[in-house]
Amino acid sequence: MRAIVRQIRRFIRLIVEQGVTPTLPDPLKKRIRLTNGLSLFGAFLMLTSMPYDLWRAPRWMVIEDVLGTIAYLLFPLLNRTRHLLISRLFCIVASNLIVLGNAVLLGPQSGAQMVFIALCAMPFALFDLTDAVPLASCVALSIACFAVVELRLLARFQDLSTAASSPAYYPYSAIITLAVLVFSLYQTSAANAKAEEQLRRDIAERLRAERELAETRLASIYSAKMAALGEMSSNIGHEINNPLAAILLRANRLQRLATKGRLDVEAVGATGRDIEKTVDRIRRIVDALRSFARDAENDPMRPEPVAAIVADTVELCAQRFSQHAIELVIDPIADDLHVECRAVQITQVLLNLLGNAYDAVEAAPLRRVRVSVEADEREVRIAVRDSGPGIPRELRARIMEPFFTTKEIGKGTGLGLSVSKGIAEAHGGQLAYEPAGTETRFVLTLRRAPAPAAHPPADTTDAAPA
Repeated sequence: MRAIVRQIRRFIRLIVEQGVTPTLPDPLKKRIRLTNGLSLFGAFLMLTSMPYDLWRAPRWMVIEDVLGTIAYLLFPLLNRTRHLLISRLFCIVASNLIVLGNAVLLGPQSGAQMVFIALCAMPFALFDLTDAVPLASCVALSIACFAVVELRLLARFQDLSTAASSPAYYPYSAIITLAVLVFSLYQTSAANAKAEEQLRRDIAERLRAERELAETRLASIYSAKMAALGEMSSNIGHEINNPLAAILLRANRLQRLATKGRLDVEAVGATGRDIEKTVDRIRRIVDALRSFARDAENDPMRPEPVAAIVADTVELCAQRFSQHAIELVIDPIADDLHVECRAVQITQVLLNLLGNAYDAVEAAPLRRVRVSVEADEREVRIAVRDSGPGIPRELRARIMEPFFTTKEIGKGTGLGLSVSKGIAEAHGGQLAYEPAGTETRFVLTLRRAPAPAAHPPADTTDAAPA
């Protein structure tokens, strides 16, 4: 018995899957399966009607049952031969014609016209709402057939020989109506449940891909940052060693003053102030390096002064430019100019642009790099311009692609500009190449932010003695 049940299930699945191919969109696959399922259900109703019709109905109804069964079994074959729309339309039309024939020949007292109510629900199972014309046409057909029977427009075709047995069909018609309606709703619900389940795999897959993309983005930012640190490592040594040498010279000067037995107060004070300034410069370099090296991905966006960001960036690379006689010009920047950002990440972008500019002018006759800032009420534009040979027109569309670089092997990762572009867009801004004559000009655009409100100084007035 179980083997028979398995074979029946296998046969049903085979019929339901007729015309379903992997290349079809999922909504259409669902509609094809619904059409095939309704076709099997219609054939089942026709077959189960035969015993009753053989007992109580005239011969023409038995013939109708046989022809209807054959018609319903043809619809999956139409789907298999890629006549997808025709199959669904014929399924609705054939169902309405079969019911119309019964309702007209048996008369309204048979209740056969009730089935049209259920047939109004079938188009919503077989068509999407975007299929407005076939959907509306099929619903209108069922309503029109119901009206024809109720208004007795075809009463002259009623088979009077069946008039006596027509009332016996009323409960049968009610059962058929309920069965068609329940089956249509069940098939629709089952198909929707399957589609929702598929959507939850698609969503899970998309979320997984988004997580992987985010992890890859973070890895790219980290790789680009480490590459920048590697390029700066020797220069940072010079940035710190030079001030340390200055401190050593001034310490020797203090020792020489001490050996004279009488200190020159003015000279000692001047030397102390020089040492203080030099130590402060070292502190700024170390602070900028420490800030740049840490992970700022989870830092909140907040108003940051543009002048301070540019100054911190320059602290990390100024010595490199001066050692190679490259003029680094920083145009004046208003102190009250702020942008909404993560300062460490914007420093990374500017450091990358300055590094690219350094490489571009290193072998140029005129070696100059300029940083300028423009602003309006909404945006701040930080431009880095160099006097290098520029970027060939045929390469401009690719310069921000990941791993694309025009530098020689071992000198660049090809991640700098692509990561910088991603950082700019994550800030709601953009990074763009804007040719400026023969020079190269990159512009970082960020949202302008109002300057943070200054907190009033604390009241330091001494309290009156009690």
